[in-house]
Amino acid sequence: MKQITLENLHCTKTEDWTGADECRLEVYNDGELHFAYRQDLNDDQDWALNASLLFSSSCALRLFDEDGDFPGDDDDALGVASIGTTDVDHATVTFREDDADYTLTYSVVDRPDITQSDLATFAIDQFEASTAPSMWPGLDKAQIIADLRERRWNPTSINQVNSNFCGPTSITYELARTQPRRYVDLVRQLFETGGFWSRTHRVDAPESLRATQAGQNMKPADWMLIATMRNNENAVFGVSPTSTGVQSMIEGMTTPWEMEGWTSELLLKDNVSNSTTFVWGEFDAIRYAHQVWSSGGNAFVMVHSDIFSAPNGIVPPWPDHWIVYAGGLDESGGRIKFTVYSWGQIYNLDLSLDHFENCMFGIVTGF
Repeated sequence: MKQITLENLHCTKTEDWTGADECRLEVYNDGELHFAYRQDLNDDQDWALNASLLFSSSCALRLFDEDGDFPGDDDDALGVASIGTTDVDHATVTFREDDADYTLTYSVVDRPDITQSDLATFAIDQFEASTAPSMWPGLDKAQIIADLRERRWNPTSINQVNSNFCGPTSITYELARTQPRRYVDLVRQLFETGGFWSRTHRVDAPESLRATQAGQNMKPADWMLIATMRNNENAVFGVSPTSTGVQSMIEGMTTPWEMEGWTSELLLKDNVSNSTTFVWGEFDAIRYAHQVWSSGGNAFVMVHSDIFSAPNGIVPPWPDHWIVYAGGLDESGGRIKFTVYSWGQIYNLDLSLDHFENCMFGIVTGF
């Protein structure tokens, strides 16, 4: 394993004609977006990053000047640098696209004490050792670290408990299961800065949410990330740690397009789709979910929660729950069987065809 330390970024000349550049330095380790650092820089200014990250075979750095969200005013790409595995001390790379001139100083050292499987654990250790102040005064850092260590090896322990946050909980479970290092990084950003950067924008927790203790009987690490995700999408109702009944249902309601957005922004999937099956198409949809899952993608199933119980009366004709498809599709014997994650457990569903059709309302997939 290699460790790169990003030491300093010096701006000789900005890309903007006037004022500072809004710099975004993206770090891709082994093809995966690991972190995006942001800082305003003007001519002859330095940015002491002093950030260490791990990679095994490749590290790519991409520098941008962010220009905002106005149509036709895209971010300006200032250059790309590829870092190899050779040990170097205070080496430099330059970014000189679009008339800008930046120089980054970095070092690379060998870390034979760290294996590929330990990257998330290393990130947790770094978080634990960090002295950055908390933006969540009601949450205990030691408990969050303990939660992360448990979820590193057992992501199934992520649990919405009393909340109606099945959508963001499903996304968080897949994030921790498939990208454990990124999961830890997002939790750390949220704890230390009050927000985190998704693929294209920043997600901030309002002060009213950050002032709460963990709500809905959820663990602090789960509450902090999942409640922030849900609160960020709610146009009217903020998230409360003590809400119940109808208020809790309204606060936690997750639409398919929100699941699409999180799949792209947090799970970093490029091909995201949404298929509803309110009238027909249930069997084709679950087969496609299995195909995506088998190819290493993510599949989320929109259901009525009666899917977990034996048929008893009429299933309401609307969905009320999101679950994570986890393989095992079997359509033999006149029944349908498959495995899902929900409520901190893995369930092996064994359903009659009618009950499956009555409870299934759509899928969101990403690969």
